[in-house]
Amino acid sequence: MDSLDMQIIENIEKEGRISHEELSKRLNLSRPAIHNRVTKLEDQGIISGYRGLINWSKLGYTTNAMISLKVRTTNYDKLLEELKGLEVTDLVIEECHIVTGTWCILMKIRCKSPLKLKALQDELHKIDSIKESSTSLILSSLCD
Repeated sequence: MDSLDMQIIENIEKEGRISHEELSKRLNLSRPAIHNRVTKLEDQGIISGYRGLINWSKLGYTTNAMISLKVRTTNYDKLLEELKGLEVTDLVIEECHIVTGTWCILMKIRCKSPLKLKALQDELHKIDSIKESSTSLILSSLCD
């Protein structure tokens, strides 16, 4: 792995659909050289996929929040499966992490209204192992 590989990774991370042609222009390498490097990075599992970035606001998901949970469990895997299975219409659990510190789990959600956030809170507190929650609305983000 050298600095050219890192530049390829950075470009692909920012623009997943960038062509090998464009990469070759930006990095002053031939298209076959770019193709070989990208293929090598994919084969090594360093690049594991390509994804689209969704403008959730245009879909009506205008309320975003971080939810911190304090839990008491001996089986985090089971709890994460329960969280993944929660279904609230017009709400997406975008991320869910086990974290260190005061809180045990951190979730990032997107929903169409604060009422959907309340509905999620109601569902969360039906789970016995969840002892406490704290919700912070996201006002803006660096990456938006």
